[in-house]
Amino acid sequence: MFWMLLEVLLCALPCLRPSKNLEYVEEINEEYEEVREDHYENLREKKYFSLEKARALKMKVDWKDGYQPTMPSFLGTRVFEDYDLSTLVPYIDWKPFFDVWQLRGKYPNSRFPKIFNDEAVGKEAEKLYKDAQSMLESIVKNKLLKAKGIVGFYPAASSGDDIKVCDEFGNYSGTFYGLRQQAEKELNDCFTCISDFIAPETSGVQDYIGAFAVTAGFGCDEICRQYEEQMDDYNVIMFKALADRLAEAFAEELHERVRVERLGI
Repeated sequence: MFWMLLEVLLCALPCLRPSKNLEYVEEINEEYEEVREDHYENLREKKYFSLEKARALKMKVDWKDGYQPTMPSFLGTRVFEDYDLSTLVPYIDWKPFFDVWQLRGKYPNSRFPKIFNDEAVGKEAEKLYKDAQSMLESIVKNKLLKAKGIVGFYPAASSGDDIKVCDEFGNYSGTFYGLRQQAEKELNDCFTCISDFIAPETSGVQDYIGAFAVTAGFGCDEICRQYEEQMDDYNVIMFKALADRLAEAFAEELHERVRVERLGI
């Protein structure tokens, strides 16, 4: 833990010394100017097709070959007010968790659980993981966080690069505006847009679009405030990192559940 706290303190020291403040800010500005220049330089190196040509080379789908999109088991929305956290734990991706703590093993030990075998960070990663498991058990057992989500399915049809969406009663509700690929590729034969995957309104095929949003962060601020009052930065970072992992796990679990239960695929 000392190496991470030391890094934070070293970043903060210049700001605590008035004589070094301007120098530090200037260094940061120079660094970001270099990043900005590199970004724009990379953009200049890319070549783009005109939008008209990219549209002419759009992905071709024969919507008259008899294909019928799967109808969802419901239209409209379903809300999950207090999702069972224990069902999300198996879906946690632990690599980003270790990235938060800047613990990165070298190949072939760069990913979880092989990171524990890494000579440089393995022991610290194992200790951190043990602490995380203890806190995660407390979060689930005591319901320190609340996970909420919403899923929606709606009739939809594409119109060029855009997708027109209706409510569950078939009334026009709004439009998602799409962006078509235009950057040159190795094979410049297909430039896709998200609307290509929805049946056109002129096809006569009934298609649908789905969306969901999830969070596992309700209760996070309150718990972290308690740790902050105790000046316990370690557990503040730990708690926020686990809330983040549970949110992504919720997205993975709900995505799988929707595919199986609502779409039958």
